[in-house]
Amino acid sequence: MMLKVNERVFPGVASAAIRAVLAALFVLCLAAPARAARGVASAWAAQAWAGPQVLLISSYHPGFPTFFRQIEGIESVLEPAGVDLDVEYMDSKRFNSPEDVRDFRHMLADKLARLPRYDLILTADDNALRFALDNRGILFPDTPVVFFGVNDQPLAHSMNDDDRVTGVIEAVSMEETLRAAFTLQPGLRTVYALVDGTTSARADLLTYLSMRSAFPDRNLAVLSLTDLTWAGLAERTRALGPADAILLLSAYRDAAGATVSFDEGLKRILTNTRVPVYDLWEHGLNLGAIGGKIISHFEQGRMAARMGLAILGGTPVRHLPVIEGNEANRYIFDYRVLARFGIDPDALPEGSRVLNSPDSLWSAHTVELSLAAGAMVAMTVLVLLLLAYVSRLRRARIGLRESEERLQMSLEATSDGLWDWCMDPEKVYFSPGYFTMLGYEVDAFPHAVASWLELLHPDDREAARDVVTAHAESGREFRTEFRLRNASGGWTWVMARGKTIDWTRDGRPRRVVGTHTDITDRKRFEERLVQAKEAAEAANRVKDEFIANISHEVRTPLNGVMGMLQLLQTAGLNAEQRELVDTALHSSRNLLRVLNDLLDFSKIQAGKLDIREAPFDLTGLVAESLDFFKLQAVDKDLKLTADIDPSARKNYLGDAGRIRQILFNLVGNAVKFTDKGAITVEVCELWHPEPGRKRLLVTVRDTGIGIAEKDLSRIFAPFSQVDGSLTRAYQGTGLGLPIVSKLVRLMGGNCEVDSEPGKGTAIRFFLSVGDAGGAEAENASAPGPDADRPLRLLLVEDERVNRVMARRLLERMGHTVAEAENGRDCLTRLRDHPFDAVLMDVQMPFLNGLDATRAIRTAPELAHVSTIPVIGLSAHAARHDRTRALEAGMNEYLVKPFEKSDLERALRKVVKAS
Repeated sequence: MMLKVNERVFPGVASAAIRAVLAALFVLCLAAPARAARGVASAWAAQAWAGPQVLLISSYHPGFPTFFRQIEGIESVLEPAGVDLDVEYMDSKRFNSPEDVRDFRHMLADKLARLPRYDLILTADDNALRFALDNRGILFPDTPVVFFGVNDQPLAHSMNDDDRVTGVIEAVSMEETLRAAFTLQPGLRTVYALVDGTTSARADLLTYLSMRSAFPDRNLAVLSLTDLTWAGLAERTRALGPADAILLLSAYRDAAGATVSFDEGLKRILTNTRVPVYDLWEHGLNLGAIGGKIISHFEQGRMAARMGLAILGGTPVRHLPVIEGNEANRYIFDYRVLARFGIDPDALPEGSRVLNSPDSLWSAHTVELSLAAGAMVAMTVLVLLLLAYVSRLRRARIGLRESEERLQMSLEATSDGLWDWCMDPEKVYFSPGYFTMLGYEVDAFPHAVASWLELLHPDDREAARDVVTAHAESGREFRTEFRLRNASGGWTWVMARGKTIDWTRDGRPRRVVGTHTDITDRKRFEERLVQAKEAAEAANRVKDEFIANISHEVRTPLNGVMGMLQLLQTAGLNAEQRELVDTALHSSRNLLRVLNDLLDFSKIQAGKLDIREAPFDLTGLVAESLDFFKLQAVDKDLKLTADIDPSARKNYLGDAGRIRQILFNLVGNAVKFTDKGAITVEVCELWHPEPGRKRLLVTVRDTGIGIAEKDLSRIFAPFSQVDGSLTRAYQGTGLGLPIVSKLVRLMGGNCEVDSEPGKGTAIRFFLSVGDAGGAEAENASAPGPDADRPLRLLLVEDERVNRVMARRLLERMGHTVAEAENGRDCLTRLRDHPFDAVLMDVQMPFLNGLDATRAIRTAPELAHVSTIPVIGLSAHAARHDRTRALEAGMNEYLVKPFEKSDLERALRKVVKAS
């Protein structure tokens, strides 16, 4: 018989019972003599003050979902033992840079230097443990450390060898939760683990991936926020169907760096999916997750506190081995979610707890509980009426005295200043902290509104006064920031909070109270952040300009080198000479590829790389990419093949140039790292949820050297090489695969890598493309009318080597060429001589190519040649440079260095169009 525990809340019974218990306690407290009560309280306070002191370092912040349950578990053990507990928050979910950790260390060191030594350190979650291990020699040497909530199991287990550290591992019940999911959903085929890039998430993801061998007939997939934005995740989860489910591991930060709370992240997931979301932590329950075998943070805190109490009692740390945390895990499910997905609660695992079940204690014992509640309420009312008159004055006095004591302690313990402004009659009070926060002696200036106005910075006075006045009259809480003059003559930034708490009979504000907090350090930090951001942006602009300039300066001479080499290819060379020329040309093209990679990477980083869609022939594109590496493959005796599924042998809408660039990088890498065997490009078409779109799955598979598992995570990192030594066998910039990854993402896809050292590598990528329907792919190389007839051309180029190279190249193609050294000479020649087309350099002295082209199109004296085809020639390779040239009136644009075939294709195109 399976046990299911019902945990539904019964407001009527619970409220009555609580009132009865409170009333009984109240009566007992009043019955005790006041002096005895004060004596017991004083003795307890003295004992607590003298008891052991424990510091808890929490990885996150007090609003983090796990914190309260952890604290409840700890206090359930430490409070009865008279142990004092302090808490410090790292807030590392949101601030975990080296600078943030350094600032937290400095803050904590300053506090520890002024406080008595702690007897024990507790740490919650991974980041806090690592911080304690890295800094204990400085902050709390020789102090025992007890951790809990740690996911990094190798690190936790290694603490068994440390005589000062022990604790409780947070072990998720991954396998049990997956088995429960497959049992509850017989038709479930795929579970998607949802993760982000946090440290704990990466550890849990490794555990999840290790489960694949335990479920060979099911698909354990991954949705990673390191690759997806929140919008992208919503699109992916909306496409899930009845055979799918989600296992939530971590969802705080997406690929764009947008961070949300746990509740907000879960809400976004549930809003965009129609499948169950299984969870491993108790803070996901009652929010819409279906449940699973849940980690209890209360139990973790309680177990860690028991270990700490044993250490405080004299037990050596080495006698307390690290505890496996899954001892506290339990099956817990939400009845409402089970009902939503039609899951029978009787199918739950043995011992499961069911939240929000409709079966309740109240429905089973309505009469008995109603009578008991009525009797309890009647007795409570009777007792309260009898005691009310006797105890009212006494309780009021005690409450007033305690409130005054608490207020005084609070003001002394904080650097904030308290102000109290009574308007009718006008009377103002400033607390001692108000004066000392600004460096003044107490009562150094009058308690008056005029004193505050006089201290205000002139630039802030009007705005601050308007905020306070407006909110005081409306009764709303307000918060504003301004500067006050301090005792040294400088300015202290202050954050003011306040609220109206009393009004006159006609509705005017009578009394406003609030606080002033010194935020000078925060303002300085914000100013440094702004300066750092501006400096980074300036450095990025300088970097982009530098790369663009270097690209231009290298492309110009490289254009001459490659052009001359292409001319040599057409000369009568012997075999050895032809091999030398081919090798030099191949090396020049490799240099050009490095330049293009640098420029593309810079544009991608700046978000300036655009993707355009036009019809293209996928089969031809793959064949062209393989043909480019045919000679290299022959030299290495490699077999290059394409395996294109019949479903993909058609035209699509997409950026053919960028897809070609992806294939060039991947096939080029495969050829480079494969010494024998074969390289295959496989393509098939997949379904896309968006009408009119398709997904292409492309796999580049080789039999090369392979990649070790430890290196897979960094092959897509910019400038990263698997072998970075000076003796590495394969050279490269480390930009090819990062550019591939970025381009694939820009085209709505992602990359995956499977590799085994010594056996080869398979890189798969998905692309989102349009269905071209009957549209024909552009074929720029197809000859048009007049494509092969001799042309009379005007070549405008200021650089002599490039001018000689281009002229000879054109003459070898059978054309007649006239020359001009700048745009001014070009216009002079066009006035008097007829030409079929103009090849125009962009950057020239006296008159540049863009202005010269505008003059050709618009000048009245050149109206007879205003429609002449103009082909731009430039070493500026950015897309906006091409756009600017076309807007100036150029018909085509070639980037230096260009191939002879590029020049032929451009001439065919412009002559055909004219």
